[in-house]
Amino acid sequence: MKLSTSIKKDNLLLNTCICFLCLFFFMISFSCSESKIKKDNLLFTLLDRKQTGIDFSNDLTYTEEFNPYTFRNFFNGGGVAIGDINNDGLPDVFFCSNQHSNKLYLNKENFQFEDITERAGISSDGVWSTGVTMADVNGDGWLDIYVCKSGDIKGKNRSNALYINNGNLKFSEKAKEYGLDNRGLSTHAAFFDLDNDGDLDCYLLNNSFRSVGNYDLIKDQRNIADTLGGNKLYRNDNNYFVDVTSEAGIYSSQIGFGLGVTIADINKDGWQDIYVSNDFFEKDYLYINQHDGTFKEELEKCIR
Repeated sequence: MKLSTSIKKDNLLLNTCICFLCLFFFMISFSCSESKIKKDNLLFTLLDRKQTGIDFSNDLTYTEEFNPYTFRNFFNGGGVAIGDINNDGLPDVFFCSNQHSNKLYLNKENFQFEDITERAGISSDGVWSTGVTMADVNGDGWLDIYVCKSGDIKGKNRSNALYINNGNLKFSEKAKEYGLDNRGLSTHAAFFDLDNDGDLDCYLLNNSFRSVGNYDLIKDQRNIADTLGGNKLYRNDNNYFVDVTSEAGIYSSQIGFGLGVTIADINKDGWQDIYVSNDFFEKDYLYINQHDGTFKEELEKCIR
């Protein structure tokens, strides 16, 4: 009886080992087969920088005076824009840098790019750039480049830059001439036609100057405009951008720690609406276009 029991245990152990071995070899076989399937059906291929000519890295170096503790948005930034700046049908690439110069790469076909930063006149050493938008701001058929800036509040050259396309792979900085030389802690800008008059207007997303811990629990702080920063809405009047933030119903307070903005016709009425994502304790904003140059914030009405 004892011998029979022992034999049964040995057989059970042997069968268990065989099952595990079969399962092991099946998993290896499946993994190899899956790996082959993945290799045969790759949607993207990583290209080496020596092949593409794009050699850009947004490297950050902190100091005792300027670091993530002294500047809350130290790791915010590094925007990218893609667009055809010379109307040759090929998308070109613009990279924002926080502590080095921005870079503009011209598409030469076959995934090969040329660094034309210096030739284009957009070199920006010593400027903390965060977001970049390509848009035909003046409506002349050529993409312009708008760069948002942030960084040390006491730093120089903090005004946002508008590079107008001269049509010959060169750009002229004209932010002040167009009324877009804002000095807030800008994150990003979106150009769109807010009033359906055929030209591009601008929503500028700014982060707050104040520390997150310096706020009292005061009701309706979003209604108190920030005179130093705050989000801005600019209406394009013959290629000069007029600040219509307050009259348009846009919040521009110190608690709007803006991180992202996107434009879309949310309710499909033929008018562009605005969605803004905020950091920390302020809710996001969903501005519904009222067809008269104003917007109504309806986040809680539209999104549960």
